[in-house]
Amino acid sequence: MKLSKYSFIIKRGPDYVLYNCWTEKMAVLENQLKEWLESGDVDHIQDIHPEFYDYLLREQFIVDNEANEAEEVIKKWKEEEEKDDCLSLMVNSTLDCNVRCWYCYEKHRANTDLTPETVASMLKLIRKRITGPKLKSVHISFFGGEPLLNFEKTVFPLLVQIDEMCHAEGKLFVVSFVSNSYLLSDEVVDKVRSLHLANPMTVQITLDGNEEIHNKTRHLASEEGTYAKILSNIRMAINKDVQITLRFNCTGNNVRTFVDVLSDIKNGSTEEKNKIRIDLQQVWQDSLRTDVDMQIEFKKIRELFMKEGFYVSEAKVINPSRCYGDNANHFIVNYNGDLYKCSARDFTQVNREGVLTSDGNLEWNEKRTLREKIKYGNTTCQTCRIYPLCHGGCSQGKLEQQGVNGCIKYYTELNKVKIVRDRVEFLLERFV
Repeated sequence: MKLSKYSFIIKRGPDYVLYNCWTEKMAVLENQLKEWLESGDVDHIQDIHPEFYDYLLREQFIVDNEANEAEEVIKKWKEEEEKDDCLSLMVNSTLDCNVRCWYCYEKHRANTDLTPETVASMLKLIRKRITGPKLKSVHISFFGGEPLLNFEKTVFPLLVQIDEMCHAEGKLFVVSFVSNSYLLSDEVVDKVRSLHLANPMTVQITLDGNEEIHNKTRHLASEEGTYAKILSNIRMAINKDVQITLRFNCTGNNVRTFVDVLSDIKNGSTEEKNKIRIDLQQVWQDSLRTDVDMQIEFKKIRELFMKEGFYVSEAKVINPSRCYGDNANHFIVNYNGDLYKCSARDFTQVNREGVLTSDGNLEWNEKRTLREKIKYGNTTCQTCRIYPLCHGGCSQGKLEQQGVNGCIKYYTELNKVKIVRDRVEFLLERFV
């Protein structure tokens, strides 16, 4: 037996923590055990501590000498893909928007509502799949643009028809929105709640700093600010059991002002705070400032919000969860029937990966075929010690980094050690 290449021994204060980035299991090591593991004298542990040896083997801290661990990881991912029983559609109900943010990568287009032809094709697609015994649930999320711009005209009528199908076939129905929430009203929430939903409606909402900074970034075409109304709508929504992901779009100029946001939302009850999940994200178009260390600032923000009882997602440079674009049952339907896999790029014909046909079929192109081919990463990815954590990043990044020999994330060994340390700290934090 040998120490798994995904196992790391991390010094933490006076202790040594054994962590495996595939199983995400941890154990505290005595000095002698640490030395045996590091020296490769794994079998000696079996003689001295047989129960601990069995634990190490069971949790894959140690593996057979001939084990191909990357193959096992990929095999497990493929099995999970095969077991996926949720049809997940992200629908761009419009590419128009009522706010103007400087960093938005999408070209907002007026008069881009869901066409009747696209609606009919989507309903045919769902109708074909919903009767299958493997399918357990349907998740419809609305993106754009701002999806609430045409809520009455196209979004809610579409939801009603999908709800009827799910209810008739006994399938779970889940609905979510990615919205600036300026138009999130009592009426909108009440209508969505009238459906046969398996889980409460969820909305991802973005803030761009405190009221002053946010209003300079996220304002209406008339220059009117949106901060106060967004917070008011959030309070209304959580009182109606809506689950909110409050995404902080952080830049070097605004990151320190999120302390003021805490002052504006911290007085809610524990029950209200439990309905808000804080997600910290750095705006990738932002110019770096030498006087602002974003990782340090993120850590401060996380600690402040967590101290007040909010759940804050991990401030990470990698995402252990694999990209939704890798999921065969998840795709994006544009208002005109174009198909995409990635929501972080502009919805142009150049970027599209297929079309939804009039008979409800998915007609993919060569870009989609290539995404499937490269989604498990290159040889360097598959031989890397943090492959289960990093997996080469999202499949969109892999598409755009074709031809790179080596790490497509350009990580050094020091970067990898830091990633592992940060992950260990986050996991331990959850148990404290």
